[in-house]
Amino acid sequence: MQYPGNSQHTENTLLGRRSCSFAGRSTGRRSGGFTLVEIAIVLVIVGLILGGVFKGQALIDSARVRSISADVSGIRAAWYSFQERYRSIPGDFPNAQTQIDSAALQGNGNGRIDDSQERAAVWQQLALAGFISGSFNGERGATGTASDVECGQGTCPSNPFNGYYKISYSAQAADVDGLAHEIFTGAQIPVNILSQLDLKLDDGLPASGRFRVHRSYLNACTRDGQWDVATAHANCAAVLRE
Repeated sequence: MQYPGNSQHTENTLLGRRSCSFAGRSTGRRSGGFTLVEIAIVLVIVGLILGGVFKGQALIDSARVRSISADVSGIRAAWYSFQERYRSIPGDFPNAQTQIDSAALQGNGNGRIDDSQERAAVWQQLALAGFISGSFNGERGATGTASDVECGQGTCPSNPFNGYYKISYSAQAADVDGLAHEIFTGAQIPVNILSQLDLKLDDGLPASGRFRVHRSYLNACTRDGQWDVATAHANCAAVLRE
């Protein structure tokens, strides 16, 4: 004989077992790992992100190479235009105060940028004569030596990496002996940027042609006659000889 109470109890027990059984199976499915499709989707997304990062960095580097190239081309154009107008090289011009501006530093007229006053006067005379933009203070104590890449803010124009362009009558390009006027790119430039710039301006080799590594950076930034791009060295400098 079945009793209503017992029947209800049996039914509740069975329902409880079914619930536990269903819950166990459901929990088992949720605790499983990623499927191959999910992993593939994640890998694709990661690949797209990395590709975007590398592409973005390449675009930034390319823009910086173009910027330095444009700066150097502008400096060279200003240098020769000044000579055409004043029959003297900028910085060395001895009549700058009478023919350009009374505040200008003057050179000694010997045809060379060979002291600290003339290294500062290069940029001041070019700016006062309208060949380059900006205002330069002519601070002779800020220009460093004829061989280093040092210069002060407001005395020399800056490159895109916060180094300073400088012009000196020297022999700081790697593997050269004779003196010549050299445009220093300034320091703080990554080696891969100079490698690309060398290809754009010259032969792509750091110790030949007109564009070369600055001799103080030869060991850190080159190897076996090539720009050592593999090291990703972040502080290099180069020289363009005129």
